[in-house]
Amino acid sequence: MLRGARDQLRADRAIVDGNAELGMLIAEVAELRPLPAVAVRALEIAEGEQFSAHELAQAISADQALTAKLLRLSNSAYYGFPRRITTVRDAVVLLGFRAVRSATLASCVIDTLPGGTVLDPATAWRYSVTVGLLAEVLARATQMHQDEAFTAGVLHNIGRLALDQHRPRELMASRNLARQQGVTLPEAQRLVLGYTDADLGGALALHWNFPEALADAVAHHHLDVNALPNPQSVTAFVVRARLFARSNGINDGFDVPEQPPKPETEWSSGRVNTALNQSGGIDGILERVSAFMQSTRG
Repeated sequence: MLRGARDQLRADRAIVDGNAELGMLIAEVAELRPLPAVAVRALEIAEGEQFSAHELAQAISADQALTAKLLRLSNSAYYGFPRRITTVRDAVVLLGFRAVRSATLASCVIDTLPGGTVLDPATAWRYSVTVGLLAEVLARATQMHQDEAFTAGVLHNIGRLALDQHRPRELMASRNLARQQGVTLPEAQRLVLGYTDADLGGALALHWNFPEALADAVAHHHLDVNALPNPQSVTAFVVRARLFARSNGINDGFDVPEQPPKPETEWSSGRVNTALNQSGGIDGILERVSAFMQSTRG
């Protein structure tokens, strides 16, 4: 990871250390919503290690509910695999280590942060999975970060979902303030809470020992696309994917209403357009999102 990103993560840790309320909230979420053991193990198992695929299959198979979800997903339209997959081991072998680990992490976090009283959980997670698949399109087009882009996109909004569960009144108050005063939601959150949902999400990601690139994407998904320090980073893919999703009218149902951003020209030409078309365009992406949600929720 680039030195600048490491410096930014150190700054993020300083935000937590210097904000007692944020530190208390992280402890509260960690106690009430710990990351499942299978997700922790999936993060520990690195691709390329000897027996890594076998270890991942073993870890998932020990969780019956997760196994059932993964097999439903493996045999759904999300992958469109022609052969029926009947075991986790087959899923890892046939779909690939990266794909299964990403699906495992996403499913575990969806269960950990299912939504609260302000956000509609189905809308919020549908948006996040859409961003994940669009970030994956960018990764395929550039052949960079292909093992992290989808996961980063799916998990980028975990801070807002955590606020929805643990500080719903403050979350709603920040949106009301943003609407009344015409400021951005992050600006309003800093006034109401002293930190943003991105700060919280990044701190949670670090607490859960996410890889640095994933934690950085969660903490900085709200950055201006024109101010990104590295336009080819995982964070940049998530930012660009969010903009494209919103330009197609897809959001988490909570953002302050604004003029939808214009679609980035990169999505209509070149390698990105080719990769998007290979996924069936935005309609194909949304079909896969529906298949993912049906398979992994509940």
